Amino acid sequence: MPGLLKMNTNGANGIASTREGDGKKRTHDGKIVNGERNTPRPESSAVSTTVADQVAQLPPELVQVAASSYHPLSKLLERINQECFNDLNDVLNSMSEIPTSNQTNGAMPNGLGSYNAAANTEASQRKKQLMLKFAHDSRTKMIKLLVLTDWGQRSAASVSKLIDIFSWTREQTADLDIVDIQLLEMKLLSNEARQRNPDIRTALEILATKKAEWLPDMGYSPPNPISSENALDLMRYMNTSLYIRLTVHEKLPRHLQKWRVGSGRATFIVENEFEFDVMSFVEDTSEQWHFIDFRVLFSPAPVIDVDSRFLRELKLMMDSNLATEGKGLEECFNFLHNFTLTHKISVLRAQANEISRGAWAGSLRVESPHRQLVLYYWTDKPGKKSWLEIGISSNRSKNGTESWRGPSIPSLTTRWFRQGVEVKDTDIKIDWNDISAERTLKHVIALHVGHLIRTARAGMDQNSVVKEYISTSEPADCMLEASMGASVNKITLSVQPANGRYILQPITMVSAQAEHAINRPHNPPSPSKVVTQLLAQSLVSLVHRCAQQLGWQQIAQQSLRHDTVKMATKQDVIQFAVYRPRGWSAQGGSKWAIAAVVNAAGETWWLCEMGPTNSTIEFAQQILMEKPKGQSRIDRSTLSAIARVAVSTLAFHVNIQMLKREQMKHTLANDFAEQRPNTTKGVIRGWVLHLKTSELLATKTGEDPWLEPNIRLVCHGLRMQSHSVWHIAVGTMIPAVAADMKKLMASSPQLNFNFSDNGHFQILLDTPFGEEVISKLKLRLRDIYRLRIFATILRKRKMLLVSSSLGHVKFQYGKDLWATVRFDTGDEVRVEFCKSAPHIRIQRLLNNILNDKSLTAASNRGGIVGLDRFCTSLLLTRPILTAFDGIEASNAKTFGNPIIHAHAIGVYRITYANPICSFDIRLKPKGDKALWLIEDNDKKPADLRPKNQRAPNYKRREDLTTALRTLFWKREDLWYGVGSGIIAELDGIPDALKHLNETVVAYHDANATNTTTATTTVKTSAKESKVAPEKTNGVAVQNKPGGGGSGPAQHQRPPFNKTNPSGKSQVKREVIEIDD
Repeated sequence: MPGLLKMNTNGANGIASTREGDGKKRTHDGKIVNGERNTPRPESSAVSTTVADQVAQLPPELVQVAASSYHPLSKLLERINQECFNDLNDVLNSMSEIPTSNQTNGAMPNGLGSYNAAANTEASQRKKQLMLKFAHDSRTKMIKLLVLTDWGQRSAASVSKLIDIFSWTREQTADLDIVDIQLLEMKLLSNEARQRNPDIRTALEILATKKAEWLPDMGYSPPNPISSENALDLMRYMNTSLYIRLTVHEKLPRHLQKWRVGSGRATFIVENEFEFDVMSFVEDTSEQWHFIDFRVLFSPAPVIDVDSRFLRELKLMMDSNLATEGKGLEECFNFLHNFTLTHKISVLRAQANEISRGAWAGSLRVESPHRQLVLYYWTDKPGKKSWLEIGISSNRSKNGTESWRGPSIPSLTTRWFRQGVEVKDTDIKIDWNDISAERTLKHVIALHVGHLIRTARAGMDQNSVVKEYISTSEPADCMLEASMGASVNKITLSVQPANGRYILQPITMVSAQAEHAINRPHNPPSPSKVVTQLLAQSLVSLVHRCAQQLGWQQIAQQSLRHDTVKMATKQDVIQFAVYRPRGWSAQGGSKWAIAAVVNAAGETWWLCEMGPTNSTIEFAQQILMEKPKGQSRIDRSTLSAIARVAVSTLAFHVNIQMLKREQMKHTLANDFAEQRPNTTKGVIRGWVLHLKTSELLATKTGEDPWLEPNIRLVCHGLRMQSHSVWHIAVGTMIPAVAADMKKLMASSPQLNFNFSDNGHFQILLDTPFGEEVISKLKLRLRDIYRLRIFATILRKRKMLLVSSSLGHVKFQYGKDLWATVRFDTGDEVRVEFCKSAPHIRIQRLLNNILNDKSLTAASNRGGIVGLDRFCTSLLLTRPILTAFDGIEASNAKTFGNPIIHAHAIGVYRITYANPICSFDIRLKPKGDKALWLIEDNDKKPADLRPKNQRAPNYKRREDLTTALRTLFWKREDLWYGVGSGIIAELDGIPDALKHLNETVVAYHDANATNTTTATTTVKTSAKESKVAPEKTNGVAVQNKPGGGGSGPAQHQRPPFNKTNPSGKSQVKREVIEIDD
C-alpha cells in the first residue's frame, strides 16, 4: 500500500489541517461545515435537549444477523471428531499394511533371529511414527478447538456485534457499487440523447419563425416529383439489375440458393430460420450490397420496428459484413444464421422458465450454459436423472477436413439422456418452425414413457393379453392395458408426465398399495410383475366372491403348496384357489375338487383329485370350456356352468378308467347333440362317450344283433337332492326289433326309458357322485333285452302282457292268474304272484329257474333261457297246482291230511297220515308230450318212503289196497291206470288226483287223530329248520324259506274253511319236517 490514510478525528477543535482558509467546505451562509476553530465549546451547565430529540437524532439501529445464519459450534466439534476418527482408521489401516515377520511363541528360527529382529524393529518404528504423527496433528486441532471455545465463551456478545457491523458495512458497500453502476448506465444512455454542438439560438429562431435570416441560401432546385409510371419503370430497372447480378455476376453461397427479387430488392430465404433483404444499384459486383430488412420465419417471432435500435445496429453490422470483398453475402449469412440459432435457444429457454414456474413446478429444472439449453425433467424422481440437451453444433469433422460442398455450417442438435445414459438410436423431432418448449418436453417424456411401457410389456409373459398405446407427442396417452381372464379384470399402467410416477387404474385399495410399491425409492419391484400379480389377485378375488355366492367351500388354502399345483397342472401358476362345490361332499365326492389356476393367459379350471389331507393332488384334468368370442366374464352363471362341465368331466374320467381296466374300446369326442324334429335349429355341443354294443351285451355266437354297433353316453348333470349324477345313454335298435319294441312301449310308457318311432332310445341312469355308470348301463341293456325277449316268449306261449317296464313284467297266464317278474333287484330276478295263484307253492323253485347259475352266460344270454323255462313251467304246472289247491280246500275236515310236498317243478309227494299212505307225482316226457306219473310208494324200498311208512310193523289196510288197485286199473279219457300208478296228461291230472284223493279219504278213520300227531314233528327253532335236503327219487329238495320243498318254510296250503264248534276259523300253518 502506498501509505496509511488517517482521518482527522479532532473536528473543529483539532489541529490545523491542510484544508484551511477558502478551501474549507462551508455552508450557504459562509460558516465552516465542521465548525470553526474559535467557536467556544458549550458549557456543561447549559440546559440539555429533551430525550426524545436526542433519540430522534440517533442513527437507525443496525439490523442484526438472524441466528439461523450462524453455524453452531457443535457442528464444528462433530466434524472435527469425525475427521479425527477417520484419520485414526486410516492410520490403523496403514499400520496393518506394514509387513512383519511372525514368530511362534516368541522363539526365533535358527539363523534368522537377528535379521528378523532388525526387520521388526524397522516396521515397529514406522508404525510408531504414523501413530505419533496422528496424535500430534489431532492434538493441534483440539488445542485450536479449545482456544476457539474459550474465546467464544468470553467474547460471544462482542463477536456478535462485530458480525452485525460487518454485515452492515458489506450492505453499504454493495449499495455504493450499485449507485456507481446506475450512474454509469445513466451517463451512457444520456450520451445517446445528447446533441453535439447544439445551436440553441438558431433552433429557437426556426422553431419560432420557421426561418433564420442569417442562414445562407444555397440555391438548390427541388427535385421533380416522380410519377407512378416512372416509379414503376425504376422498380423494373432495379429488379432487372438485381436479376442480372444474381444470375451472372454474383457467386452465391450454397446456403443462399433460394431467393426472389421484387420491389427493387433481393430477398434471400433460409427455410425455418430467417430471410433478409438487400439491394444494389449496379448490375455487377463493383459495388457492395446494402442491407435493408431482416425477418424470422418461425414462431413465436419477435416484433422488429423499423426505427428500433436493434434494426439500426443490425444494419450497420450487416453493411460492414457485406462490404467484405467476395464474401459479403456469406458473412452476412453466417452472422444471421448463428444469431437465429441462438435466438431459438433463447426462446426455448424463456418458455421453459415460464412452464417451470407453472404446471411443471418442482419437476423441471432449466440450465442454460453458453449457447446451450439443458432441461432436467422428473427431478424429484429417485435414481439417476434424465435430461434433454439442446445446443449449437459446429458440424466440423474430427480430422478437420472439409467436404467438397464447402465448409459446414452450425445447426441445432439435441442429446437425450435417459436415466443418466445417452440414447443414440432415437430421433428427437423438434418443430423448429413453431417453437414450443412444452411440446418438445412432452415429446421427450412421451418417448421415455413409451420406453417404460415397452419395458414393462417385455417383462410380462408372451401369453398375456396386453395392449400398448404409444404416443410420441402426448405422454398422458401412453399406457399399458393388461387384462387377465374376465373382460372386466383390467389394469391400466401409465406414467404421470410431470413427475414420472407410475399410475395404476382403476383405483382400489390393492392397486393403491401396488402403486406405492413400484414408486418407492429403494428396491422397487418390476411394474410388469406388479401388474401381473395385481391382475391375478383381482381375478382370484372375483372368483372367490362368486364361489361364495354359490355356496362353494374353499379347501386346501394353507396346506396346498404352490409348486404342487404347478407340478400337477404343468403350467406357470401365478395364483390358485381350490373349491369344493355344493353337493360334492357326499360319498366319493369328498376327494374331488375344482381348482381355479391363474396364469398369464387368464384363468384355467381343473378337476383335481385331492390327497387324504388336501396337501397333494393325485390327479388333475383341465376342464375345457367353450367361451363365446369377445365374451369372457366371471359370474355365478359362469361358475355354475364350470361346475356342470366339471361333473361331466369327472363322470367321463371315472367311466374311462373303468373301461381301461376292463379293456373295452371307447372314444370320447365333442359331438353335436342329435336334433329332434320338433326342436329348434340350434344345437348344443357336448362331450359324448362312444361305446361298443358288443362289449356291453353278452350275446351268443351266431345270434342276430338287435342294437346298432355304437352307444353314446352323455352326462346330464348332478342332482343336489340325491347327490347323484345322471347320465343319458343313446342307442338305436335295428328296424325289426324296433317295431316290436314300439308296440311294447306303446302299451306301457316308461319314466327312465324313452323310445322313438325310428328306433332311437334313451336311457336315464343315475349313479352316486364319483362312481362309474358302465355297470348300470350293462344292467339296463340287459333289462331291455330281457323285456324284449320275455315279451316274445309271452307272445309265443300265448300269455297276456298286462304291463311292462325295465324293472318288471306283469302278465296273465290263466283265468284270474297274474304274475310279475321283477328285474330291478340287482342281478337276481324275482317272481311275484297274485294271492289266488296256485304257483305260490313253488315260488322259490320258479325263482331258482329264473336265476339258474348253472347255465353259462353265453347259453343263458342274460337269463333268457331261464325266462323260457319259467313260462314253460307255469304252463306245465298250472293244472296240477290248481288241483292241489282244490284237494286242500276239499279236505277241510281232515286238517293237515294230506300234506303236499313240492320237491321240484315236476316232482311232488302227497302224504296221508290217516290212512297212512303216500304217492309220488312226476312229470315225464314222452315223445313230444309231457305226462304226469302218479306212483304208489307202498311198493318202494323203505328208505324211499316217508317216515311213517318205514316202521317194520307197518302194513297198509287191505280195503285201501283193494280200492287203490281198482283205481290204478281204471281208464279215463285223459288218464289211465297202469297197475302201480296212474299216467295222466296235463289237463287230466286234476281229475286223476281228485279220484285218488277221494279213494284215500274214503278210508279215513275219525278215531285215529292221535296217529296224525304221532307221525308228525313240529319244528319251531331256526336252527332245527336247517336240515339236509330230502332226496326223493334222486331229486334234491332244498329246505329254504319260501321254497316249495319239504323244508321248514315251504309254502303249504292248509285246509280252508275248517271251523270249530263255536264257528271260528281254525287255520293253522305248521313247519313240518319229513324224516328219511
